Amino acid sequence: MAVSFRNPYSTTRRGGLSSWGQRKYLLVFACIIGIWTLAIITYLRKNPELEKEFTSDIQQEEKIIVNKISRGRIRARKWLLRHQEEDEEEVNDTVGRHHKWELTQSEDHDLLLGPDNTPIHLIFSTDCGDYQHWQSYQLFLSALKVRQPGRVTRIASGCSDDEKSSIQHWHDEHVAFLSNRFGLHLTPHFSSVKDENGKTVGDYEFFNKPFGLLHWMEHGEYMGVDPDTNQPFRHDTIIILLDPDEMLMRPITQYFHSSDTIFRGGRPKYTENESSSFVVRHGHPLSQEFGFGASWLEFAKVAGEDSPARRISKKEAMRSFAAGPPYIGTALDMHAIASKWCEFVPKVHTEFPELMAEMYAFSIASAHLELPHQLVGSLMISDTSIDDGEGWKFIDDLPAMDICDFAMNGIDNDDNISHKTMPSVLHFCQRYGVGDTSFFAKKKLPTDFFSCESPLLEEPVMDIGSGKYLYRKPPFLETTVKFTATVEKREAFVICRMTGFLNEAALFYKSKHCNGSEDKINVKKEINLHDLPE
Repeated sequence: MAVSFRNPYSTTRRGGLSSWGQRKYLLVFACIIGIWTLAIITYLRKNPELEKEFTSDIQQEEKIIVNKISRGRIRARKWLLRHQEEDEEEVNDTVGRHHKWELTQSEDHDLLLGPDNTPIHLIFSTDCGDYQHWQSYQLFLSALKVRQPGRVTRIASGCSDDEKSSIQHWHDEHVAFLSNRFGLHLTPHFSSVKDENGKTVGDYEFFNKPFGLLHWMEHGEYMGVDPDTNQPFRHDTIIILLDPDEMLMRPITQYFHSSDTIFRGGRPKYTENESSSFVVRHGHPLSQEFGFGASWLEFAKVAGEDSPARRISKKEAMRSFAAGPPYIGTALDMHAIASKWCEFVPKVHTEFPELMAEMYAFSIASAHLELPHQLVGSLMISDTSIDDGEGWKFIDDLPAMDICDFAMNGIDNDDNISHKTMPSVLHFCQRYGVGDTSFFAKKKLPTDFFSCESPLLEEPVMDIGSGKYLYRKPPFLETTVKFTATVEKREAFVICRMTGFLNEAALFYKSKHCNGSEDKINVKKEINLHDLPE
């Protein structure tokens, strides 16, 4: 027996009323409504008072509705005007600002000069590779975050044509919009090591620092040298020279009045006629003390037999010339030092072809020019094993249980502790580790870390630094390095500070440059530097 099947989507009618039957019922219903309406109108016309009352009620309801609409429109208009004014005020005050680090135009302008309207220019020297590229970006961002006054310029040396184009494009797209004060200066190649015949026999990348500095001072934007006097046109500008692997934790200016500032061998002495003290000015540069002491004296002969550098005592060499970055001086002094630095550093490298050659040459140049530095032992932190000569006392005084959380989240919170009691600079040039896997080393950070696709750094164990982990396990080694609770706290501070800041910087990058790439934005905290290959 065949089974009848009806398509549920068929338009064919089966059973029920025909279309004519439906129309007939609708016609009858409309006639009934019409008859009732006519009857009501006729009744009201025969009773004028009732019609008037009925009409009045309708008109009153209409007036109420109209008034409500009118009042609503007025309120809406006032609301729109009020919020439009507020929006305009907000726009005027936050042009282009969408992140807490960013500056308004007026804020950026106010930072153009330092205290007492003194021009300040912070510079740092790099090559053109990816390794120092991410370091440069973090340094710009740290300057932005701490509101470093003055201009900030990256000096990039030895770029090929393609590298010049790439670095300039990156700067224009990712750095220049942050501040009108952030600049880029490109220089020729300086790192070649040459023999007495001028033949290239090697490469020493640290030649870039003195030669790049001198090139920038003589050819850079807002700089220049008077050919008649061989002195900078802007000789009063305060020059601050950093390394790219340094992060600002508070601003640097020409003033060091704070009682927290520790000077090597006591505070400098001045004559009674000098009203200013602990200030960078002509003839009084200032630098971070470095631990190489008087070892540079061994190579002072490169300055010549009659050089004042040959007459410096060991005590004075340690007290006034064991200097390292940050180097701070007036443009007048820094140009003089840079000129002699460039003259001496190839000679020192010939005698001592090691990392410290360029730092020794800086000390020799300063001593040759009789420009003793005010050495500060609290401007920077770097080596966790040093008890005297770096600013670790600020870190040592912090509660051990909260050191990691403070370093990652609380360092800028004045309710926790004022960031003004921190060292100005974190020089992350060492390898730092606590426990089994909490670790930071700049050489292991992926060079594409500042990108949309790169994940963030895995956060360390939050109780490191508490005294619970008095050891570290170096990557891919079976050995265990033991240390004191003080060293553990210091190592933990650096690891947590670098992790927190770099993650925050990466999120800033993603928020500004990954629009429309939501599917590519990676915010997973999964990079463990301890486990990455060298």
